[in-house]
Amino acid sequence: MDQLAVNQYDIPERSSKLAVFDAQLSKYIPEYISRWSCTRIVLVASKGLYTAHNHIQDLETLLGSKIVAKKIGVGEHSPYADVIAIAHMLQEYNADCLVSIGSSSYSDASKIAALLAATLPSGFTAKDMESLVDQRKGHGTCQAAKVKVILVPTSLSASEWNGSSSCTNPDGKKQHFSPPGGHRVAVADLILLDPELASTAPERLWLSSGVRCMDHCVETICNPHCTPPASADAQEGLAAMLKGLLEYKQGEGADRARYLRGISDSQQGARRAIMALIVHRNSFGPSHAIGHQLGSVSGVMHGITSCILLAPVLKYQARDPSRREAQATVLKVFNETLGWRETEAADAVTKFVKLLGLRTRLEEVGVTDEGELERIAAKTLTDVWGGGVAQITEAGEVMKILDLAR
Repeated sequence: MDQLAVNQYDIPERSSKLAVFDAQLSKYIPEYISRWSCTRIVLVASKGLYTAHNHIQDLETLLGSKIVAKKIGVGEHSPYADVIAIAHMLQEYNADCLVSIGSSSYSDASKIAALLAATLPSGFTAKDMESLVDQRKGHGTCQAAKVKVILVPTSLSASEWNGSSSCTNPDGKKQHFSPPGGHRVAVADLILLDPELASTAPERLWLSSGVRCMDHCVETICNPHCTPPASADAQEGLAAMLKGLLEYKQGEGADRARYLRGISDSQQGARRAIMALIVHRNSFGPSHAIGHQLGSVSGVMHGITSCILLAPVLKYQARDPSRREAQATVLKVFNETLGWRETEAADAVTKFVKLLGLRTRLEEVGVTDEGELERIAAKTLTDVWGGGVAQITEAGEVMKILDLAR
């Protein structure tokens, strides 16, 4: 094992699945590809990164003829069409490695493509993908990937750490796919965290995806079935995210070292933020369930969905006395980390999101049509975090939360 490499998580399902923090893209990808003797690589990369910077082109030069196919660009929320295109490349070229460089839409699309390439026949269609999905829960199980998968994230949504991934079907419904064993089983063989590369991400993408990661932590703590170890990990993750996002925001354009430290701290926080799901089998909740469908139905950017929905969910749940202790724990992390004296968790979330300069209301992203909101509410009930984990059971409940977010 490389000196800087660590196990993704210390559970049997992640045996030999590695991560490298403070990595260099141009060093570690060629090194591991050589170590694995891979010769047929499919490269998936951010269109924005490819257009505006030379990182991907430099990597292409290093890998040379080993790259047999590439896809530059994946749509937001990982449309089925992009997933299928990547999977068909893997099948057509008999690839032995898939490298994905980009935000969570890229990570999700690539992970699902690797699973589908091993599960469905060549030339499969969206209809074939839907046949794998339990439509009541919005989830399908696939065979394990046959190719080596390297993920290099440029956002903080933490998709790279999760075995379960989501993509959007032609009807605008976000569906989830995972290998046997679910989210605990890694699809990625290697996760590379490169702060310099991540610094190329647009500010809004980085910060909003960081709020998405905060959402992981908060909904972990507020899950009625959350265990003390899961809560402890989520509290550490939340504190790290708050600290890292502020370092990023305050260091940007002024203090490069602090800026990059903020990126690195946030990447560490992202890993811990999703640890409760993967290691402790804790689940998330309504902000995730509604957010998935707000994204796929209305085209709201992944991460901005959490900026808009997390506080209203907390406000709605605070009406239940049994939720108050967990929300007090969330509030304590905000106040102790930031030196605040807020009195409500929902208000602390809203204050922090506004501090980052991000949107907090549905009207700010143009989602005001009543029929559109009703479609979001209906689809939420068959989302894997809504229907699969019954914290929310009626469309009317979802509408009340959406009303608080208007």
